[in-house]
Amino acid sequence: MSILKIERHFPVTPARLFSFVTKKENLLKWWGPEGTRIGEHDLDLSEPGEWWFVMIAPDGGRHKVSGKIVAVDPPNFVEFTLVVHAKNGPPSIDSVVRFEVHPDQLGGSRLVLTQTGLTSDEIVTGSTQGWVSTLGRLERLLGASPKNQN
Repeated sequence: MSILKIERHFPVTPARLFSFVTKKENLLKWWGPEGTRIGEHDLDLSEPGEWWFVMIAPDGGRHKVSGKIVAVDPPNFVEFTLVVHAKNGPPSIDSVVRFEVHPDQLGGSRLVLTQTGLTSDEIVTGSTQGWVSTLGRLERLLGASPKNQN
């Protein structure tokens, strides 16, 4: 199994960034790759328990994504399982994601996304592109720092 790690910097406080990566009202503004939207959902990563949503693709295709929050330590990190359900058969992705929020020296924050439990092919073919696009939406919402890198 391989590990995907992506880091982004934001010009907001750690508490504000943490609320955007955990609270339902904020997640609904940016979660999902560019062009997708959230349909039905129970999407709140702010406390332990199950979560789920239906992602609607630009062509109208619907994909269920679900998981369980396994640990949350505001405003430092949230860790959750992430399952992308296939239409027929086993899940197309079954992994663990951790969002860590750290203060930076400029009064902003650093978000470190780590996803484990993936094969090398899953990282190359989908997860990296999906997260980069998704985090791009968050960057447009909160502002991006020139330090951002993969």
